[in-house]
Amino acid sequence: MIRVGFAIANSASWTGGLIYLQNLVQAIMADPDRMVEPVLIADPATPPDHLTGFAGAEIIRTRLVSQSLPVRVLAKGSLALLGRNWPLERFLRAHDIALLSHSGFLGPRARIPALPWLPDFQHVRMPEFFAAEEVAARDRGYLRTARSAPALLLSSNDARGDLAAFAPGAETRSHVLHFMAGMVRGDDPRGPDYLTQQYGISGPFFYLPNQFWKHKNHRLVIDALGLLAAEGHGQVPLVVCTGKPEDRRNPDHFAQLMDHARAVGAEPYFRVLGLIPYADLSVLFRHATALINPSHFEGWSTTVEEAKSMGKTIILSDIPVHREQAPARGLYVPPGDAVAMAQAMVDIQARWSSEEDTAAMALATAAVPARRIAFARDYQRIALAAVQEAGHAQ
Repeated sequence: MIRVGFAIANSASWTGGLIYLQNLVQAIMADPDRMVEPVLIADPATPPDHLTGFAGAEIIRTRLVSQSLPVRVLAKGSLALLGRNWPLERFLRAHDIALLSHSGFLGPRARIPALPWLPDFQHVRMPEFFAAEEVAARDRGYLRTARSAPALLLSSNDARGDLAAFAPGAETRSHVLHFMAGMVRGDDPRGPDYLTQQYGISGPFFYLPNQFWKHKNHRLVIDALGLLAAEGHGQVPLVVCTGKPEDRRNPDHFAQLMDHARAVGAEPYFRVLGLIPYADLSVLFRHATALINPSHFEGWSTTVEEAKSMGKTIILSDIPVHREQAPARGLYVPPGDAVAMAQAMVDIQARWSSEEDTAAMALATAAVPARRIAFARDYQRIALAAVQEAGHAQ
């Protein structure tokens, strides 16, 4: 058994990463034969609700993982002088941490190995969605990690191809971990009546759970709804969206999106709920006619993984990583083709069957425990290899 540390900084914008770690830690803890003991290393200022999804895992706190200026200066100075983040490394050694996972790089001379995670290369593939300064900062950080870390963790083979182009040779030290997600709750009695009472949703609906970032491509769905409304389609589908209605890189994006929905006549069919309790997401997932992910870019889509775990039909953009994820009930549309998106929604709504949907969800739900253990063991294999390789190198 090795103790593996996962650093959790106090960052309100890190929702996706937090859910990713919750899924991973829950999977590890579910394996009765695990050889990895996860330890959460939290900034003392981390809100308690950020730590509620890690039942059974040990939690230790230190300011050494905070994003404050003094801590960053201390780490940078230590790296420059010693080639290692000595204060954090000493803390980890005191708590018998054998590996720092997903959370950064301790330095080329560190005696505790790190397994940094590079979630995706969106800033390289689609720099138009970032400020120039952020692209430059990400380039510097990614290059430093890719060139120096003894092992790297990626979420897809698509990302491995990007790494090979970005830092040639680094891909030979990389490991691909396809994460899974599953919020299936078989004991949840809440149904359509709950959605009507709580959110005013009645009748069939499609569910689009992505954050309102520009690259998530909500506009494609709005354009599709606008086309159907303009054609006088008898049953224009309702699309329900959740997620924080803001994009820090493009502050005007959400307002412009909603202005566009009004302009094309899609507003009555495009319902934005904003941030809602996490427990309510599973109700929306289970009772939606289908899910939608129209994104221009993903590292490895949680929405698609939820569709796989719940056995739901999903309309998704035809991009390489979505093909790699390969949901059984997936229907692909080009990310710029509103006509194809409109047709996909109409076809799925017309042929939807409660019996078929229920049967598919039952099969997928039954498969979740085995998929979760497989995910945990894939990670365990990579973590143990990283520790072993570091031991040979010292």
